[in-house]
Amino acid sequence: MERQSTTFILMKIIRDLNYNTNTEAREQQRRFVNERFQRSNTNIDRSIKSSSTDLTELITNFSDIYTSIEQSKNRVQNVRERLRECKNLLLLKRQDIRKLWLLSSEQNALVKIYQNIDELKHVPIRLQFYLNKHLYLHASLLLIKAKEHQELRLINALADIDTQLKDERSSFELQLRSELINQLFEKPCRDILGNKNVTSSSTTNSSLTSNKNDHNYLSRIRENRLLRKQLDQEFESGKLLFEVHSLAIIPDKYMLVDIRHQAPDLYLDVILQSLSILSRLNETLDSVQKQLHEQFHRIVLRTTQHIVDNNFVLHSNNSHQNHLVNNPDCLRDLLETCYEQFKIVVKNIEYVLHVLKLIQEHQASVQIQQQEYLQTQTAESQRDLKDEQRQSISSVPNVIQFEIPYLFSIELVWETLQQVLSEVLNEYIDYNNTLDASAMNSSSLSNGTDYHSVIDFSQYLTKKAPPRSQQISHLFEFSQSAQFNSMTSYLQDQNRFAVKQETSTAVSTAYKQYVCKPNYRNITAVHDILQRIIEDIDINFKLHPTKRVLDRKLTEFIRDRFIGRVIKDICESAQLSSSSTIADQNRLAELVPVVLQKQLQLSMPILQSTYLIFKSCEELCALVKCLPPYADDFCQAIIDLLFKHRESCNKLFLSIVERNDAPGTSIYSNEWVKDTDINRHLRTMPAFDTFIRMAKQQHLHNNHENQQDDNADNIRFRQTKETETLLINFSQNEMNLDDICTNYKHVKLLGNIHESLDWLYYKLSYYFDILDKCLSDTKYLDVLTQTTVTSGYSSRSLKQNLHQYDQLKLSRVNLEIFSNAMKTTLTLSYDILLVLFLEIRLHCFYHLSLLFRNASHYASVLDTDPDENIMTLNRDLTRLQETLHASLNEKKFLFLFQGLGFVLATILIRSAPRFVRISESGVTKMCRNIFAIEQTLTQIRTVGDAELMRAHRFYELLYATKPDEIIAVIEERGPEYTEQDYIHLLQLKHRSFPASESGNFDLNKYEQMIRKALHPNKTVNGQTNAKH
Repeated sequence: MERQSTTFILMKIIRDLNYNTNTEAREQQRRFVNERFQRSNTNIDRSIKSSSTDLTELITNFSDIYTSIEQSKNRVQNVRERLRECKNLLLLKRQDIRKLWLLSSEQNALVKIYQNIDELKHVPIRLQFYLNKHLYLHASLLLIKAKEHQELRLINALADIDTQLKDERSSFELQLRSELINQLFEKPCRDILGNKNVTSSSTTNSSLTSNKNDHNYLSRIRENRLLRKQLDQEFESGKLLFEVHSLAIIPDKYMLVDIRHQAPDLYLDVILQSLSILSRLNETLDSVQKQLHEQFHRIVLRTTQHIVDNNFVLHSNNSHQNHLVNNPDCLRDLLETCYEQFKIVVKNIEYVLHVLKLIQEHQASVQIQQQEYLQTQTAESQRDLKDEQRQSISSVPNVIQFEIPYLFSIELVWETLQQVLSEVLNEYIDYNNTLDASAMNSSSLSNGTDYHSVIDFSQYLTKKAPPRSQQISHLFEFSQSAQFNSMTSYLQDQNRFAVKQETSTAVSTAYKQYVCKPNYRNITAVHDILQRIIEDIDINFKLHPTKRVLDRKLTEFIRDRFIGRVIKDICESAQLSSSSTIADQNRLAELVPVVLQKQLQLSMPILQSTYLIFKSCEELCALVKCLPPYADDFCQAIIDLLFKHRESCNKLFLSIVERNDAPGTSIYSNEWVKDTDINRHLRTMPAFDTFIRMAKQQHLHNNHENQQDDNADNIRFRQTKETETLLINFSQNEMNLDDICTNYKHVKLLGNIHESLDWLYYKLSYYFDILDKCLSDTKYLDVLTQTTVTSGYSSRSLKQNLHQYDQLKLSRVNLEIFSNAMKTTLTLSYDILLVLFLEIRLHCFYHLSLLFRNASHYASVLDTDPDENIMTLNRDLTRLQETLHASLNEKKFLFLFQGLGFVLATILIRSAPRFVRISESGVTKMCRNIFAIEQTLTQIRTVGDAELMRAHRFYELLYATKPDEIIAVIEERGPEYTEQDYIHLLQLKHRSFPASESGNFDLNKYEQMIRKALHPNKTVNGQTNAKH
């Protein structure tokens, strides 16, 4: 930098001198440069003088250095010469050394090959040892290590070993696959079915069993220790050299462990990792997925056989009978046990998927151990020298490659599970109605086939040799032995519910075994189980709605098939018919058997059709309890049954009360009941109202002491009002014999219809009240019915859980329609009772009207015996009493005949004006008529009737010779009859006097006297106005 600056200054000076023409300036510049030069020269001299000593020393050192360099050059030249001589010597020995190295390498390779060949010979033995001890990971790694020496197996001497190893590997892969299938599907069945054995030990047996188990546990521990010690010795004695690295990557928990006695998770780990090492994992997973449906089906078959065997053992222990009942509870056990096993299978498959994910992420136990081992070996090799490093690289083990599995969705397992359960359900509920269809086809075939097309005559047209007996006589026969009988019964029991399946192409037949007989009504026994299964599936895994196979199948069957079929069967069992033929009417009029009547604790028989309707309704109520989500459908079926039965009973009722000679008209009693106004008026009659109140009290409280006895005045008032109403309607038209019911069988049938409908109403009221309570609290479903109606025995199927009751779907509208159907039934029952009530009174009015139509002979009668019409009336009343007493209960019978004496007495008293004249003998005859009627009513009601005595006293007043005697009786006894009755009596007395005496009888005078005697405190006009 200083040189450049000095040069720059010199160049600048020269440039200034060249360009400057001024002499003074150039002179001045020259002087400046000269001055600087002198200064510099002075400085140089001074510096040389000051550094002469250093320069001398420097020259001396330089000379020494030069001398040393020359000496070094000479030494290097000598070394070069020596190296050249060494090189010449090495070149001479190079070929010999190479030959020796190659020879040693060949020797080492041969030694290693001989060693590997010797170990390959021991591989099958070692592999068999691992397989016998169930050390599957050791066996898998051994096969992989043996595969690394595949080139050695090309040696002719090792051909047999190669073939043996291939066969061993194939069989080992199959064994792993079968072990996986067994661990996933078969072991859960054995565990669960083993825990559900029928023979349950007592507390003593359980304590002995626990002690025995403790002893077995201790002995098993000792045995395992001995086996482990022996296993360690055998394992170490037969260890191969090329297993060193493979055994190092096996975790401790898999070392020398028999997985048969370990947890299932460890078992699955070993199997899956072994398959992954052998590169057969994906193939095995495909096989498992394809066998899902088959394995689930096998679980069902094993469970079926287990339940069948257990039930046979239970039945043989409890009774000596050989045939079992058809119990749907076995189907419940089948579904519960199968689903319990299915859940364990799903749990195992979920764990398999977890292990597969670990293998896929290289996080499995063996993979992690291998990574750690390789890192350790690599770290140790890096600490060695380079030469040793080269040697150690060859000793680092090869990496075991695991097959990367693909993961399938657990949704496939849940879907397959539901499909198998759906198939089982289809079999037991006869989803496609195959059993009924096959039965119908077989029956139609047997009935419709031509006889000549069935018989083959060729056997009769050919000559055959006489058949020889193929039976060989036995010295001893055991057909009556206990063992023979028990085996025979067992073999018969195995096929007790077998369904024979015939195909058109094969003659052979196949049988399916069932735990109970297939029937579509089995759904009522298992619906709650299926609902719990569906809910549990939803809790464990949220399936897409299209994948909910079991729920969809269950809903479709109940909605589309079960409800229609069960209602159809119930209607057929109820024998409902819409036709009105005589045969149907006769069938409808049949009564229940006496034995059934006693079982029902009925005092009076009821119609068999009504009983069948009740049993059908009871069965439908049981279905409401079994299938709460479909309660509305069954309630609607009950309503339809009630309306149809009411219609049938109404047709039967009309066939009785309608007149044959005049279609569209009926007997008087029904005409009055049919009229809306008259019907309403009859229902408001005090007697009928009192009877209804008493009946309700009896059914609601069942306590007769709560009924209050009416006093005589109230009873008299009610009877008077009813009699006035009836007489007003009786006297409107003349009655003929066709206007009343003269067929006593029809009368009895009317009583039976009323009793049946009334019994049906109060029986169904119990169920209606429970259903009504269920709208507010579904727990009342538990008391809806106590016994199952779908089967003939007590079943657990009706003991539903409260959770299922919450699924009740019952509308208030349907209950109201149900109530209306019951009310219409009760209305028809009461209408029939009113018809009977009126019919008895119409019979009395008819016979008494015949009496008063021919009343003229009472003016000069000679015979004082009771009139023939009265005797006919008595016979009619007696027949009515016998008929109705056999068809109605006591209270209804008393209701029908209650107040009959008052009606008869009123009719007899009010009919007095119909006599033109009456003699004393006629009065006697009339009194005897009343006495005969009174005797009949006494026999009917077992008590005397005071009202007929009143009529008797009325006609006895005609014995008085003078009207004053009648007035005296009124004043003495008080008014017993109405004013009009007394006046009619005076008028009849006036007409009965001879013509010579009638002029002395002032009728108006005596009428005024009677009015005065009856109303002493009122004027005559006032009395008349008050009367009107």
